[in-house]
Amino acid sequence: SGCVGRSRRTLPDITRPCEEAPGTWLRPSPATATAGPVSSPASGLYPTARVSTGAEEVLLLARRTDLRRISLDTPDFTDIVLQVDDIRHAIAIDYDPLEGFVYWTDDEVRAIRRAYLDGSGAQTLVDTEINDPDGIAVDWVARNLYWTDTGTDRIEVTRLNGTSRKILVSEDLDEPRAIVLHPVMGLMYWTDWGENPKIECANLDGQERHVLVNTSLGWPNGLALDLQEGKLYWGDAKTDKIEVINIDGTKRRTLLEDKLPHIFGFTLLGDFIYWTDWQRRSIERVHKVKASRDVIIDQLPDLMGLKAVNVAKAVGESAQPPAAGRPCHRLVAALLVHRQPSWRPKLGV
Repeated sequence: SGCVGRSRRTLPDITRPCEEAPGTWLRPSPATATAGPVSSPASGLYPTARVSTGAEEVLLLARRTDLRRISLDTPDFTDIVLQVDDIRHAIAIDYDPLEGFVYWTDDEVRAIRRAYLDGSGAQTLVDTEINDPDGIAVDWVARNLYWTDTGTDRIEVTRLNGTSRKILVSEDLDEPRAIVLHPVMGLMYWTDWGENPKIECANLDGQERHVLVNTSLGWPNGLALDLQEGKLYWGDAKTDKIEVINIDGTKRRTLLEDKLPHIFGFTLLGDFIYWTDWQRRSIERVHKVKASRDVIIDQLPDLMGLKAVNVAKAVGESAQPPAAGRPCHRLVAALLVHRQPSWRPKLGV
């Protein structure tokens, strides 16, 4: 059986977070996690936000020694290297649509870091008791950061600025890898490719843990949630399949099972699932309904994590924050009202 989460009937509608106005201003209070617009950049309550002139679909890619931004809106899938120094072995990558930070893990420097898309504002958030942080996930509603570590065999959380760290799951984890969040229902899902491979779920505070899938799995490396359809997709590097199941644990089926030698990075945006393949050195995608497939980038070595997102087309500092009442503000405020506080990890101020 799956994790229950909060009833979808009681929740505000959500499709893609902040798609209409990425980069709008937000001020969550660490104590209460409520949201409201910042009065001015000079308030110092938040790192300088970015100004948006519309959304662009991009893939954020972690490679062994760099991070890349690949435009999905251009026919040739133009890729740009993010100007961030000292990347030794990047693995997992995610994005916060509210502040515009890219988050990534690096298992050689043993750290979790973040920076803006233009490479500015680079910070190290966590650099102690980190061994092999294979998975990372941003809770853009409650403003928390989750990660898996296959060295410490733990799932942990901090605030997005790296403070108030807490261990959520530390028992019965063998090789935890991918992690994804359902901020609306207050749930997290993760994969474990250990001796008894499985996909599990729990509340965002680590409680009410359940096994969702534990049969016919090998190395379930990739995981992606379709929030709109209530489905969970995964890519398996040993069975060489992409499969899907309802988030309540019903109706498992295979979407693709041909020429998938070693899936690693895995993400979903709109109608497409994207993945990296170590053996084919490619980034590919498949339509989640039609199962039609095409190659995004070929013959690019050292491919690791992948995240498909909508980002602001124009990146720069805003003299004044956008007017209050933008979609991000309304959405986050509504979700925080509906999210049961007990389901979020209780992190100190």
